[in-house]
Amino acid sequence: MDGRAASTPTPGSDQRILRFGMFELDLRTGELRKNGLLVKLQQQPFKVLSLLAAQAGELVTRDDLRREVWGGDTYVDFDQGLNFCIKQIRSALGDQADCPRYVETLPRRGYRFIAPIEAVPAEPEPVPAADVATPKPTPIPFPSPSLLRRPAEEPLLPRSRFWPRLALALLAAAVVGLGAFALGRGSARAATPAFQRLTFRRGFVESARFAADGEVLYAASWEGDGRALYATRHGPTDTRTVDAKGAHVAGVSATEVATIRREAESRPWVLGRQPLAGGPRRDIADGVLAADWSRDGSFFAVVRDAGAGARLELPLGHVLPDAVSGMVMSLRLSPRGDRVAFLEHPIPGDDRGSVVTVDAKGARRVLSSGWASLEGLAWSPAGDEVWFTGTRLGADLALTAVTLDGSERVVYRGPGRLVLHDVEPGGRVLLARNALRIEMRAVEGPAVPAAAHGDPAAARERDISWFDLPWLADLTADGRGVVFGESGDAGGPGYGIFLRRDNEPPVRLGEGRPLTLSPDGRWVASLPVTAPQDLVLIPTGIGEPRRLPLPGLGPIEALGWLPDSSTVVVAARQGESYRLFAQSLDGGAPRPVTPDRVSARRIVVSPDGRWVVAGPYDSMIALYPLAGGAPRPILGVEKEDRPLQWSDDGRALFVTQGKLPVQVWRIDLRNGRRELWRELAPEDRAGVEMMQRVVMARDGRHCAFGYGRGLSELYVVSGLK
Repeated sequence: MDGRAASTPTPGSDQRILRFGMFELDLRTGELRKNGLLVKLQQQPFKVLSLLAAQAGELVTRDDLRREVWGGDTYVDFDQGLNFCIKQIRSALGDQADCPRYVETLPRRGYRFIAPIEAVPAEPEPVPAADVATPKPTPIPFPSPSLLRRPAEEPLLPRSRFWPRLALALLAAAVVGLGAFALGRGSARAATPAFQRLTFRRGFVESARFAADGEVLYAASWEGDGRALYATRHGPTDTRTVDAKGAHVAGVSATEVATIRREAESRPWVLGRQPLAGGPRRDIADGVLAADWSRDGSFFAVVRDAGAGARLELPLGHVLPDAVSGMVMSLRLSPRGDRVAFLEHPIPGDDRGSVVTVDAKGARRVLSSGWASLEGLAWSPAGDEVWFTGTRLGADLALTAVTLDGSERVVYRGPGRLVLHDVEPGGRVLLARNALRIEMRAVEGPAVPAAAHGDPAAARERDISWFDLPWLADLTADGRGVVFGESGDAGGPGYGIFLRRDNEPPVRLGEGRPLTLSPDGRWVASLPVTAPQDLVLIPTGIGEPRRLPLPGLGPIEALGWLPDSSTVVVAARQGESYRLFAQSLDGGAPRPVTPDRVSARRIVVSPDGRWVVAGPYDSMIALYPLAGGAPRPILGVEKEDRPLQWSDDGRALFVTQGKLPVQVWRIDLRNGRRELWRELAPEDRAGVEMMQRVVMARDGRHCAFGYGRGLSELYVVSGLK
């Protein structure tokens, strides 16, 4: 059933909030919110948007808009005023006229709102809960639709001929909804969750756990500083720093906290434990990607990097073969310690995935699948359900429970990206509300020394962000075009691949996850987000997509091109080994081009097509001949260097170092001389922990970088069942 017709609101009805995608339109207050944050929109554009959303799926003519918003006798400057309102609406929503997601233009007729609308019903004032001991929980910051209160004030929009004919549909929907509620819940009112906010600074909460005595341990980075480990009971008044060296919280015992951290980007992740009261850390195991500590502190469950893939150890040291596949996040031991649950992501770097359990004997079961985004998991207090936060479309996550036989239910849904961190045995929940956005910026100019001499071109930087969750893939050869993917609402279930030139709106090329652009600019190499995950070449102009199977190879982790665009070079696994392979676009079997366990996260091929930059894990990069043979060392290279691009003349190699800021260095391959080209970082670093991706055009002048910004609020929630 199409949800728009049944839930279209009237100003006189109780459904005063309209939800579409990540937006909420509050007809009571005249406010537009995105992920719970206020979006600036003037009153007249708000009225136009409200009228269009109220008639979702239907044409609203220009005459209708004049009569309902401006008044029937208004003619002076109406066209200019309406065009201004539509422009402001599209700017606020991140929409565009030639590829609309929300507001569609019907030339010379009017406009139509095309996104699905959910009308949120209001309820009478809830019965006040009994007082609790201080500190008193704050009011619900992101109410569930079932907890919205009935507003007393009148709506901003005038009543008109549109509203009466929709009231009947609303009344019917309300009757059906109330009947279903009565059948499912009886007459009892659901308890109202209470939220106690713990964090108030601007930044990102990476992980959090309850301690045995009710204290909360969390790792966060505030105001652009590095990540640190904090402990609190009531919020900022009693927050203390446990460890200033950033780490991921992996478990808490009565007196200790277990964390995962690494000393440098090229070093493996190490599991360790340290006293809650402060003191030296003791390392336990290296190569640990995820971990959890049993409630009694007697053993660990871990997922470790095994070179050719990840392996589950339950307990630590006891390997369960073939228990995991893909990237594992949020590994959690059951209350009884007899099994683990985790989020499994099959595509590297993507949070699409499934909820999986594995018992101590290695029996594996997928409890829930088909999720477009998953982040955060914990066991219910009784251990009979796995709770997690996820969504099957878009970026807003809801708290969901699944039983061990696969039965699902929604525990709590609110606007924004909710992330589950922990569930206490007594039932309290650690829940974060994250505002997530990925941003892209482009830079152009000479090297840093020129900037030091006052060259204004050296500091030229511009924002090239579009949509909400863009994934930077590549630049065109002239540096004036950018290829990016979108995994948010604008991308759709299969994600979207876009090409944007100069300051023009982006053109959608197809579906999938973009990797790189071919040197001749004709193809974007991509991977679909669902099986089969064969390589797909998407044309940037006229033509049809081409599927390029890679028989015998596992997931593609990186891809590059030979200069003539006839062959791709991929980093992939083949059985227990991983290396670089060359694959002709004309077909045939992939050809190994590097020794076993010599690979690259970014594949950079020399302009003459003879060399590729690669190296063993945790070792320095070198030049490997594509035709086979011994590698050639690179003069001036350092262990932390990551390849970025060759210069157009082949005489220099650009490399990057660091996480934030990222340093871009130019290495002269003839003599090893290093020159700092630029440092890349957003001016506002709050909520930004690392750079997502850096790309450079071969001219050595144009560069772009992308980074994710996450701003978190951490809450202790009581009353969720």
